[in-house]
Amino acid sequence: MMSAIMIAANMCLQGGTAVDISLYVPATAVAIEVKVTMTSASGTLIVYSPGYEARPASFTKQGRFAVLPIAEPILCVKAIGGPFEFDMQVMPVEYED
Repeated sequence: MMSAIMIAANMCLQGGTAVDISLYVPATAVAIEVKVTMTSASGTLIVYSPGYEARPASFTKQGRFAVLPIAEPILCVKAIGGPFEFDMQVMPVEYED
């Protein structure tokens, strides 16, 4: 049990909560399209995939779409200027051959 908690904690190196998206994205996906709808006018939602910490997407009430590379079907989600409610949709856009 303790090792599973340590692995999950190490996934989001830049902070945030790990979200498993494997129910929505096939294992062969290498990139996803993310659409975020937010209730906050001033908050920012940071989303990145472990392994691609240098390529996060920032979402605001106006900036709602991004394409993110993924190494595995896990996203790290971090709210800045929150808490606030948001709805996030993911869709695979690129697959490995």
